[in-house]
Amino acid sequence: MKFLLLLCNIVSIFNCAQNYKVTYKFDYKKDSLSSDYESVFMILDINKTTTKFYYNKLLKYDSLYRKGMQLSYANSLQQLLTRKKASNENNNFVFIQDKYFMFSTIDDIKWEIKDSTKIANSYKLQMAETAWGGRKWIAWFCSEIPISEGPYKFRGLPGLVMEVLDTKKNYLYNLVFFEKRLTEYDTNNILETHFGNKPLKINTNIYKKLLVDEYNNPFAEYQNMEDNNKWELDYFGKIVNTKQGLRDITREYRINLKKNYNPIELDKAVKYTD
Repeated sequence: MKFLLLLCNIVSIFNCAQNYKVTYKFDYKKDSLSSDYESVFMILDINKTTTKFYYNKLLKYDSLYRKGMQLSYANSLQQLLTRKKASNENNNFVFIQDKYFMFSTIDDIKWEIKDSTKIANSYKLQMAETAWGGRKWIAWFCSEIPISEGPYKFRGLPGLVMEVLDTKKNYLYNLVFFEKRLTEYDTNNILETHFGNKPLKINTNIYKKLLVDEYNNPFAEYQNMEDNNKWELDYFGKIVNTKQGLRDITREYRINLKKNYNPIELDKAVKYTD
């Protein structure tokens, strides 16, 4: 693990700052049976009263939006979160069929702190373990940085989480950058709203139903179209304008969705059946 602390005197940081930006490299497997990983950078904003977790690329989108560009985005990872300071209640922001939703969850992670330690970039890290979300996890935290936060929902340890991974190595977070912010970054365009469009509030049961509905009928708006060449759908470069073509890409979509369905919280997984 390689990470960089931008300020030399760590103690002075925590005495004078209340806003921090932490960047994690996030490696994950879409397909649990594959050896291939996807990688993205994630941001953990630790503010005076709130904590936020989102994709680093959204900062670029926010900059473009503030300059007047019309934008939209979607990401299947579904790791957009906000929570109040020291709280285990997370607001989850998700995209399903081009709509933006928000639902709350209580994510109380019970850690078992171990005696195992290691040194990384001159900092002493200590191990902690937990069984949460249907997976077993190992975290390495730094008590020299007295912030009880970490990536995604992995908080509650007596120090900032530097690394966390599940024992089957489907998901791995590694801290790569830590810095203080002079002021809290306004994420309203990219997190609390989707470029001004407020999320629809739902609960976890509705969220699961929406996932199943998307699997069953991913192209619902085209189901009543006739074979008259007056409509077309571009599906990853494949032009579809017949009912048979729609059935074909629906089958392809379902196969791909099942193959790449490896949710981080297995205990909340939905069952896709034909």
